[in-house]
Amino acid sequence: MRSFFIFGVFAAVFGLLVTPFDRPQAESASTVAVSPNLVVSQFQAGGGSATDEFIEIHNTSSTAVDLINYKVVYRSATGTTDGSPMAEWTTSTILQPGQFYLIASQSGYDGGVTPDKTYDPTIRSMGATGGGIAIRQGATDTGAIIDSVGWGSATNIFVEGSVTPAPGNNNSQARKENGCQDTDNNASDFQNLVPSAPRNSTTIVTCSGGGTTLFAAMNANPTTVTPGGTTLLTVTVVPATTPPSTNIAVAANLQAIGGAASQQFFDDGTNGDQNAGDNIFSFQAAIAPGTSGGPAVVAGAAADLQGRVAPVQVLLTVNAPLPNDDPLLFGNPSNATPDVANENNYLMAKPQYSLSYNRSKATANWVAWRLDSTWIGTADRQDDYRPDTTLPAGWYQVQDADYSGSGYDRGHMCPSGDRTRSVADNSATFLMTNMVPQLGANNQGAWNDFEIYLRSLANSGNEIYIISGVHGNIGTIAQGRVVVPQYTWKVVLILPNGSNDLQRVSKATRAFGIIVPNFPPLNQGSPWRNFRVTVDAVEVMTGHDFFSAIPRNTQEIIERRRDRQ
Repeated sequence: MRSFFIFGVFAAVFGLLVTPFDRPQAESASTVAVSPNLVVSQFQAGGGSATDEFIEIHNTSSTAVDLINYKVVYRSATGTTDGSPMAEWTTSTILQPGQFYLIASQSGYDGGVTPDKTYDPTIRSMGATGGGIAIRQGATDTGAIIDSVGWGSATNIFVEGSVTPAPGNNNSQARKENGCQDTDNNASDFQNLVPSAPRNSTTIVTCSGGGTTLFAAMNANPTTVTPGGTTLLTVTVVPATTPPSTNIAVAANLQAIGGAASQQFFDDGTNGDQNAGDNIFSFQAAIAPGTSGGPAVVAGAAADLQGRVAPVQVLLTVNAPLPNDDPLLFGNPSNATPDVANENNYLMAKPQYSLSYNRSKATANWVAWRLDSTWIGTADRQDDYRPDTTLPAGWYQVQDADYSGSGYDRGHMCPSGDRTRSVADNSATFLMTNMVPQLGANNQGAWNDFEIYLRSLANSGNEIYIISGVHGNIGTIAQGRVVVPQYTWKVVLILPNGSNDLQRVSKATRAFGIIVPNFPPLNQGSPWRNFRVTVDAVEVMTGHDFFSAIPRNTQEIIERRRDRQ
């Protein structure tokens, strides 16, 4: 009877908070889970003057947090990028359990409490009528959002649930329960405080549960997953004490990753749980094969027999093609597979592109992506070249520095310019698995010229299926780890925008390729059309079979035709 009551509570909570369970789109999915440790606990935007501002953060966990590599960032009400951080920590800075930390404007702030850190309001200041603040771990724009709050007219991605009202002059919005309440809804978690009462690191208010409140926080390891893989979901619960919580249970909706709508979590040493009875509830969740790529929200709740409910949520990233955007719709040219034993033809599918990785060469064999105007936006070029940590364990991860002094460019296969819809999409193109050692005259010449041409086709109402790759070996860089290709190549198939792409291909469909030497002499000013070839010619050189899902008669005609446009 007690289990029936608790899961009845879950049903009500899911009906109000976590349904419908559609996958969020693009950046709007960055809304984050209940924080496991750090929260924005109070803020004043504008105050009595444009520079009378502060941001207060709070360690709500029961363990110390080192702020190194964390940032506090701001976005305007409709902003799409973070801009300069309001605060960042590059050296060890320990925030003890329950401790606050105050960040304030260098001029205009008159809160009466000494800030722990200041920022220059001439570089960055907050909007009094609307904006958003987030605590990030990692890089600006792309690091994990630990907690966020949006106020007033904000529609940016930092809003959790609904916005809290904008604070008036000389007052603030403060998190309830002495900076501890975190239900992932700004409207209910914050209240107006008149006058504002900022707290710095000399103030400690622990959030160890107790009293009448049930606390819970959800985490996932890993947060980036692949279809067919698993992730360990954990919910840490702090019971209430007045009256004491009994018969605590946890469940979550796993439909976003192909699981059950109300999956029980366990605190009995099974199903991935490490220690029975420690109030950390766990479930080893499988990501269903065929799960679409992009962000996936897992939300649920902890509940006790006393009727208290603590909502929880975590954001996963599924490395797989986005819905209706599979770049391998027309076929997998080398029959790459996600089997680690297939180490020189290893399939890696990401929301932005798919690739066949060659461990022995430390580059992709090919990278495939689909391009239309929806992928082209206003996100800045990120230039955050970095190793691809999703490679199998034990495989060498190429570093940015491996190309230094080599005489070769870090040549994109899927170009940065084809993925500017969001910061996250653009950043994905700077993974080193998307790079090959490319001669400057190649990368900055015909290669770039062809990329610009294809984007012009996309902006003119077309969608293009593109596969880009390498062939041959003319040496190595990075102490022999990375092979320099003899040629780079691309094949493209172009259709007017529409649906049912596979069925729309006809004998008149335009398809062709380019092959560009990756060795001198090469004239950087040579137009891409000088290197144009048939699809058949690229197949003969590489041994790949392009567009194999197209009926054979149609495929043969479009692959042997010479392009004249």
